[in-house]
Amino acid sequence: MSAYGEVEFFMEKILVALDPEKTSVWTVVHGLNLARRIHAKLFILIVSGCTVSEGLEKPLPVRLKEEVESLIEEARSEGISVELYIASGAFDEEVVKFIRDNKVTLLVLGVPPSCKKGASTKFFDFVEKIRRRVDCRIEIVNEKGVKITSKRSE
Repeated sequence: MSAYGEVEFFMEKILVALDPEKTSVWTVVHGLNLARRIHAKLFILIVSGCTVSEGLEKPLPVRLKEEVESLIEEARSEGISVELYIASGAFDEEVVKFIRDNKVTLLVLGVPPSCKKGASTKFFDFVEKIRRRVDCRIEIVNEKGVKITSKRSE
């Protein structure tokens, strides 16, 4: 709600989709910075896969969840509208469903570290598979070689 009691309207809705096994928290930092600059609503979706044999959820890496929650807390204190969602299932299916259900206008994906070692064709085929199923823009983020801290030095 705004100061005038009106519902806030966001022209841009950004989704940062994380696969805990393949992407780093750097993608979230990029999404938060973008949302801050353009005053967009940010969704963060962490998709943990299921084991094929038993259908049981793989545990979400605690450190990733803690880092993301810390970044969200700091972003909210700066007035950024951000929501965290956790889903289990096939990464591409969950991302496409979320984009459609929430009318996302920009998807932010992080390049997996394996792509730096020559496996980029598989990743970009995967991105193309998603692109054909959604009507939003897609931005690809490369991890930066910086250390991320939960609080900035004053």
